[in-house]
Amino acid sequence: AKPAVNGAIASVVTEQCFNVEVTSALTAEEMNTLQWLLRETFEPDLFTDATQLTGDSVVEVGPRLAFQSAWSTNAVSICQNTGLGKVTRLERSRRYSLVAAAGKTIDEKAKLAFASLVHDRMTECVYDSPLATFVTNTVPEEVYTVPVLAEGRAALEKVDKEMGLAFDEEDFDYYLTLFRDDIGRDPT
Repeated sequence: AKPAVNGAIASVVTEQCFNVEVTSALTAEEMNTLQWLLRETFEPDLFTDATQLTGDSVVEVGPRLAFQSAWSTNAVSICQNTGLGKVTRLERSRRYSLVAAAGKTIDEKAKLAFASLVHDRMTECVYDSPLATFVTNTVPEEVYTVPVLAEGRAALEKVDKEMGLAFDEEDFDYYLTLFRDDIGRDPT
């Protein structure tokens, strides 16, 4: 990823975004409390109601939408302890505005390469546009059986490659022994 970014980007402007889910609209007093909680104590004047970074060269990364992050769980707890019981989820994302180097342009390949350098693929994802909702409308994949009893290690190697699990030799040995010898059933 670094070669795709190297030389194409002159500088990066960043901001943090707070994406809030509520059960109903907040009153003016509740909004003031929420803003007080979210505002950075060392730069309170930089807090705004909406993103300040726009354009085609903006990359936003944040928590995967399918589950609530630990940060959100703590933030919601704090909100509830300060009288903001309407807040049900609060996630923090990061937006980057990529400034092209002289004579260069920021294309989609450079944006994706940059994004891969600044987020954890296990717990975060790239947002195509600023969040308006946490609803994903994704349909879970069908549950299926990995035929370890019939195919042995080859079945684990196949699912490892398909799902990008990055098993090492110890993982293959452990799961093969666990399901074939100890439990006596195929994993799902």
